[in-house]
Amino acid sequence: MASTFTDNDDKVLWQRFRQGDEEAFTALYQRYVRVLYSYGKKLATEDAVIEDLVQDLFIDLWQSRSRLADAESPRFYLFRSLRRRIHKAGNGRFNERWEYIDEGFHPVELSKESEIIESEQFQKQKDELDAWLKSLPGRQYEVLMLRYYQDFSYSQISEMLTINEQSVRNLVQRAVSKLRQLTISAAISGLFIFLLK
Repeated sequence: MASTFTDNDDKVLWQRFRQGDEEAFTALYQRYVRVLYSYGKKLATEDAVIEDLVQDLFIDLWQSRSRLADAESPRFYLFRSLRRRIHKAGNGRFNERWEYIDEGFHPVELSKESEIIESEQFQKQKDELDAWLKSLPGRQYEVLMLRYYQDFSYSQISEMLTINEQSVRNLVQRAVSKLRQLTISAAISGLFIFLLK
């Protein structure tokens, strides 16, 4: 889910926006409003609150554009700003929802029955992954999302969460280890059930 735009594109838009260019502001808004909303939904439980916070973020940006510093990564700046707003609003409870993109690679034509079976198996795997992700502590869940779904670096996550970089790495490692343990235990349980039949 990483952005297809480069940091350089964002920097140029950010500079133009800071100088009062409405088109650059609109481009930044259109580029980030959905991804910020999606990120916010994972941190808070009320969709309407997230919508308001994202809109307020962009309104405040426009109103204070001349006082804003030059951002090394506008994308990072926006994510961090939204995260702060969510926690400041007191709505910083982690939401246990996770969104997926339903995409599949089908190199050969499958019969309708095979497609239905494959779709059901895929849905079952997604449901299992969702349950495993929901079992993670909030911080582990958040760092996985930021690292692997939003493609932030460890140092950016560290700054965003106001913890040191090694702590971010430790959280990612613990989360991945826990997911690995869960998948192994699920495989062993499945094998055991299969052998009992």
